[in-house]
Amino acid sequence: MGQREVDPRLKKLYDSGVQIYSISRIDTINNCLYSAYLTYKKHEKGCNNIYALLGDKIHTVLEDITNGKATESDLLPAMQAELDDMDALDLTFPKDSRGGDSIREGWIKDMTHFCETYKAPVSDKLTTEELFIYTTSKGYILIGYIDLQKNLSKKDTINIYDYKTSTMYSGEDIKEHGRQLAVYTMGKEQEGKTVKDCAWIFLKYVEVNFMGKKTVKSKEKTLITKYIERKKIGSELEKYVEQDLYEIGIDEVEASIILDEFKRTNKFDCLPDEIKNNYNMKPCVYPYEITDEVKQECEDYINNTIEMWESLGDDVKNYPPRKFTKIQKNGKEVSDIFFCTQLCNHFNNCPYIHDYLDTLSTDNDDEDLF
Repeated sequence: MGQREVDPRLKKLYDSGVQIYSISRIDTINNCLYSAYLTYKKHEKGCNNIYALLGDKIHTVLEDITNGKATESDLLPAMQAELDDMDALDLTFPKDSRGGDSIREGWIKDMTHFCETYKAPVSDKLTTEELFIYTTSKGYILIGYIDLQKNLSKKDTINIYDYKTSTMYSGEDIKEHGRQLAVYTMGKEQEGKTVKDCAWIFLKYVEVNFMGKKTVKSKEKTLITKYIERKKIGSELEKYVEQDLYEIGIDEVEASIILDEFKRTNKFDCLPDEIKNNYNMKPCVYPYEITDEVKQECEDYINNTIEMWESLGDDVKNYPPRKFTKIQKNGKEVSDIFFCTQLCNHFNNCPYIHDYLDTLSTDNDDEDLF
């Protein structure tokens, strides 16, 4: 992120010596006590992961675009330069054994499409990196910065948006990541603001609205809304576009050529105007409702985590590592080590994960060859 000026409210807190937390710190404590110990007790920075570094770069350019310090054309060169830096530092994406695009190739396809098609909203009601300070019912203080805030016409009413370069959330991930939006909301409400809406902006995805037949047997077209990963726009919409092409008299050979180009570029520019105009593609703004129950769950999560953390003292024995559980993935039972190997800043100097990886290697050596 860009250099932030110290807000007078924040300076007052720092000068008072009060303990200050963030939702990311709370999450780190819950993800792995040993990682939190290294970061917040030993003050070891570790090495940032590739997702965090690339995400920060994209966030910074988007902030500059909103504030008139950059343009959309700066996005792609900035991303490419950051990828080059990651290569120089030997920071890599995780390996993918499923075949097809590698995780690196897939991420680059999605984000290149975003950089090439992004149109910044034109509004004087948008502000970036808005500080919030939230005091819990037990007096704990959290701070943070909101990626994008829209100040609505009604006085002191706002919308809150958070940029994400990750995969869209589902299941329990929605609740876990929703706490970030919840604490943003509660912080702004303590300032006297009314938060109308909260949403994630998933940069790797688009929302596409169009008139189409839901099934082959459908007689009438209806409005269809789809959230689609950018690299899959062509393949996800192929059957609808193919139907549209035949309806306007395009023969099978020409339709095949157009569809191949559509799937290759994932852009609507190659389609005839009468079809292209049927599809409305816009950023994937995914709303999250902040109910009283969501706020209370977030409040309890914060209070309970900090109470536990502050009771542990300084002995490293009180900070065990994350448990390496087994999960189902692609029909196989595998070790849940993605956080440790890809997201934890202390992977290189964590003896626990390396000892565990050694045991996995030993187990593989013992497998029958026949």
